Amino acid sequence: MVRDYRTLGITRNVSQSGLLVEAVLPLPQGTSTDLRLLSGDLIARAEAVVVWAAEGSPGLIGLRFTRMVEASSIAWEQLLAGQTGQDPRTSVRIPVDLEVTCVIPPDTRLRGRAENLSDGGMMVRLPQAVPPQTCVKLKVPGALGLPPMEAGVMWTRAHPEVPHVVHGLRFLEGDIGKELFLIDTLLQRFLE
Repeated sequence: MVRDYRTLGITRNVSQSGLLVEAVLPLPQGTSTDLRLLSGDLIARAEAVVVWAAEGSPGLIGLRFTRMVEASSIAWEQLLAGQTGQDPRTSVRIPVDLEVTCVIPPDTRLRGRAENLSDGGMMVRLPQAVPPQTCVKLKVPGALGLPPMEAGVMWTRAHPEVPHVVHGLRFLEGDIGKELFLIDTLLQRFLE
Protein backbone atom coordinates (compact mmCIF):
# COMPACT_ATOMS: atom_id res chain seq x y z
CA MET A 1 0.00 0.00 0.00
CA VAL A 2 1.13 3.52 -0.68
CA ARG A 3 0.65 5.67 2.40
CA ASP A 4 -1.47 8.81 1.89
CA TYR A 5 -1.99 8.06 -1.81
CA ARG A 6 -5.33 9.21 -3.20
CA THR A 7 -6.31 9.87 -6.78
CA LEU A 8 -9.45 10.02 -8.86
CA GLY A 9 -9.60 7.80 -11.92
CA ILE A 10 -11.94 6.87 -14.75
CA THR A 11 -12.55 3.23 -15.64
CA ARG A 12 -11.70 2.49 -19.27
CA ASN A 13 -12.70 -1.18 -19.24
CA VAL A 14 -13.85 -3.61 -16.59
CA SER A 15 -14.17 -7.35 -16.08
CA GLN A 16 -14.96 -9.72 -13.25
CA SER A 17 -11.25 -9.96 -12.37
CA GLY A 18 -10.02 -6.38 -12.75
CA LEU A 19 -10.15 -3.07 -14.55
CA LEU A 20 -8.21 -0.49 -16.51
CA VAL A 21 -8.13 2.94 -14.87
CA GLU A 22 -7.02 6.27 -16.30
CA ALA A 23 -5.57 8.25 -13.37
CA VAL A 24 -3.70 11.50 -12.84
CA LEU A 25 -1.15 9.81 -10.54
CA PRO A 26 -0.52 6.21 -11.70
CA LEU A 27 0.89 3.63 -9.29
CA PRO A 28 3.90 1.44 -10.14
CA GLN A 29 3.47 -2.22 -11.10
CA GLY A 30 3.13 -4.55 -8.09
CA THR A 31 1.58 -1.92 -5.81
CA SER A 32 -1.39 -3.02 -3.69
CA THR A 33 -4.22 -0.54 -3.31
CA ASP A 34 -7.75 -0.05 -1.98
CA LEU A 35 -10.42 0.98 -4.47
CA ARG A 36 -13.77 2.70 -4.16
CA LEU A 37 -15.78 2.17 -7.33
CA LEU A 38 -18.70 4.54 -7.86
CA SER A 39 -21.66 3.22 -9.83
CA GLY A 40 -24.80 5.32 -9.82
CA ASP A 41 -25.69 5.76 -6.17
CA LEU A 42 -23.76 2.66 -5.04
CA ILE A 43 -20.12 2.35 -3.94
CA ALA A 44 -18.18 -0.91 -4.35
CA ARG A 45 -15.02 -1.44 -2.31
CA ALA A 46 -12.19 -3.74 -3.37
CA GLU A 47 -8.53 -4.46 -2.87
CA ALA A 48 -6.37 -4.76 -5.99
CA VAL A 49 -2.80 -5.01 -7.24
CA VAL A 50 -1.33 -3.04 -10.15
CA VAL A 51 -0.55 -5.57 -12.90
CA TRP A 52 0.84 -2.96 -15.30
CA ALA A 53 1.11 0.81 -15.54
CA ALA A 54 1.79 3.24 -18.38
CA GLU A 55 2.86 6.67 -17.23
CA GLY A 56 1.62 9.70 -19.05
CA SER A 57 -0.78 12.54 -18.54
CA PRO A 58 -3.05 10.96 -17.51
CA GLY A 59 -1.51 7.52 -16.86
CA LEU A 60 -3.10 4.11 -17.31
CA ILE A 61 -3.21 1.42 -14.60
CA GLY A 62 -4.20 -2.23 -15.12
CA LEU A 63 -5.55 -3.58 -11.82
CA ARG A 64 -6.37 -7.17 -10.77
CA PHE A 65 -8.75 -7.61 -7.85
CA THR A 66 -7.32 -9.46 -4.86
CA ARG A 67 -10.35 -9.09 -2.58
CA MET A 68 -13.83 -7.62 -2.83
CA VAL A 69 -16.19 -7.01 0.05
CA GLU A 70 -19.21 -9.27 -0.46
CA ALA A 71 -21.64 -6.41 0.12
CA SER A 72 -20.04 -4.64 -2.85
CA SER A 73 -21.02 -7.30 -5.37
CA ILE A 74 -24.32 -5.60 -6.30
CA ALA A 75 -22.59 -2.28 -6.95
CA TRP A 76 -19.89 -4.08 -8.96
CA GLU A 77 -22.45 -5.89 -11.11
CA GLN A 78 -24.14 -2.55 -11.75
CA LEU A 79 -20.79 -1.02 -12.71
CA LEU A 80 -20.11 -3.90 -15.12
CA ALA A 81 -23.55 -3.51 -16.69
CA GLY A 82 -23.08 0.26 -17.03
CA GLN A 83 -19.71 -0.15 -18.79
CA THR A 84 -20.98 -2.46 -21.53
CA GLY A 85 -22.80 0.26 -23.49
CA GLN A 86 -23.86 -0.44 -27.10
CA ASP A 87 -20.95 -2.80 -27.84
CA PRO A 88 -20.33 -5.02 -24.81
CA ARG A 89 -17.15 -7.03 -24.56
CA THR A 90 -17.82 -10.60 -25.56
CA SER A 91 -15.06 -12.06 -23.41
CA VAL A 92 -13.54 -11.60 -19.99
CA ARG A 93 -9.97 -10.30 -19.81
CA ILE A 94 -7.72 -12.27 -17.47
CA PRO A 95 -4.77 -10.31 -16.09
CA VAL A 96 -1.50 -12.18 -16.68
CA ASP A 97 2.19 -11.40 -16.51
CA LEU A 98 3.92 -13.94 -18.76
CA GLU A 99 6.89 -13.96 -21.10
CA VAL A 100 5.88 -13.95 -24.76
CA THR A 101 7.84 -14.11 -28.02
CA CYS A 102 6.30 -12.39 -31.02
CA VAL A 103 7.64 -13.53 -34.42
CA ILE A 104 7.16 -11.05 -37.24
CA PRO A 105 7.70 -12.43 -40.75
CA PRO A 106 10.10 -13.28 -42.09
CA ASP A 107 12.15 -13.92 -38.93
CA THR A 108 12.16 -10.94 -36.53
CA ARG A 109 11.71 -12.05 -32.91
CA LEU A 110 10.58 -9.66 -30.19
CA ARG A 111 10.51 -10.76 -26.56
CA GLY A 112 7.91 -9.10 -24.37
CA ARG A 113 5.29 -9.65 -21.68
CA ALA A 114 1.63 -10.65 -21.99
CA GLU A 115 -0.54 -8.39 -19.80
CA ASN A 116 -4.00 -9.82 -20.30
CA LEU A 117 -5.63 -12.71 -22.08
CA SER A 118 -9.11 -13.42 -23.42
CA ASP A 119 -10.61 -16.02 -25.71
CA GLY A 120 -10.26 -13.51 -28.57
CA GLY A 121 -6.71 -12.27 -28.06
CA MET A 122 -4.19 -10.74 -25.70
CA MET A 123 -2.49 -7.51 -24.80
CA VAL A 124 1.32 -7.58 -24.93
CA ARG A 125 4.21 -5.22 -24.19
CA LEU A 126 6.98 -5.31 -26.82
CA PRO A 127 10.24 -3.32 -27.07
CA GLN A 128 9.16 -1.70 -30.36
CA ALA A 129 5.98 -1.00 -32.29
CA VAL A 130 4.57 -3.57 -34.69
CA PRO A 131 2.20 -1.86 -37.18
CA PRO A 132 -1.54 -2.62 -37.00
CA GLN A 133 -2.76 -5.24 -39.47
CA THR A 134 0.54 -7.16 -39.19
CA CYS A 135 0.14 -10.94 -38.82
CA VAL A 136 2.45 -12.36 -36.16
CA LYS A 137 3.09 -15.67 -34.42
CA LEU A 138 2.95 -15.78 -30.61
CA LYS A 139 4.80 -18.21 -28.41
CA VAL A 140 4.23 -18.36 -24.66
CA PRO A 141 6.37 -20.89 -22.76
CA GLY A 142 3.94 -23.58 -21.69
CA ALA A 143 3.57 -27.10 -20.43
CA LEU A 144 2.10 -28.53 -23.66
CA GLY A 145 4.83 -27.35 -26.05
CA LEU A 146 2.35 -26.14 -28.67
CA PRO A 147 3.36 -24.45 -31.94
CA PRO A 148 3.07 -20.64 -32.08
CA MET A 149 -0.39 -19.06 -32.29
CA GLU A 150 -1.21 -16.76 -35.21
CA ALA A 151 -2.55 -13.31 -34.32
CA GLY A 152 -3.18 -9.96 -35.94
CA VAL A 153 -2.08 -6.63 -34.45
CA MET A 154 -5.26 -4.60 -33.92
CA TRP A 155 -3.82 -1.50 -32.20
CA THR A 156 -0.67 -0.13 -30.58
CA ARG A 157 -0.14 2.42 -27.80
CA ALA A 158 3.23 4.05 -27.20
CA HIS A 159 4.35 6.79 -24.87
CA PRO A 160 7.71 8.61 -25.24
CA GLU A 161 8.61 8.15 -21.56
CA VAL A 162 7.87 4.39 -21.49
CA PRO A 163 10.45 1.92 -22.91
CA HIS A 164 7.86 -0.45 -24.39
CA VAL A 165 4.85 -0.35 -26.71
CA VAL A 166 1.52 -1.94 -25.74
CA HIS A 167 -0.20 -3.97 -28.50
CA GLY A 168 -3.71 -5.41 -28.79
CA LEU A 169 -3.62 -8.75 -30.64
CA ARG A 170 -6.51 -10.81 -31.97
CA PHE A 171 -6.13 -14.57 -32.45
CA LEU A 172 -6.52 -15.78 -36.06
CA GLU A 173 -6.48 -19.53 -35.44
CA GLY A 174 -9.57 -21.76 -35.44
CA ASP A 175 -11.36 -22.79 -32.25
CA ILE A 176 -9.30 -25.91 -31.46
CA GLY A 177 -5.90 -24.22 -31.85
CA LYS A 178 -7.09 -21.18 -29.92
CA GLU A 179 -8.52 -23.27 -27.06
CA LEU A 180 -5.31 -25.29 -26.73
CA PHE A 181 -3.24 -22.09 -26.71
CA LEU A 182 -5.48 -20.55 -24.01
CA ILE A 183 -5.34 -23.69 -21.86
CA ASP A 184 -1.56 -23.89 -22.17
CA THR A 185 -1.13 -20.18 -21.37
CA LEU A 186 -3.44 -20.35 -18.35
CA LEU A 187 -1.67 -23.48 -17.09
CA GLN A 188 1.60 -21.56 -17.31
CA ARG A 189 0.09 -18.66 -15.36
CA PHE A 190 -1.16 -20.86 -12.53
CA LEU A 191 1.95 -23.05 -12.36
CA GLU A 192 4.38 -20.13 -11.91
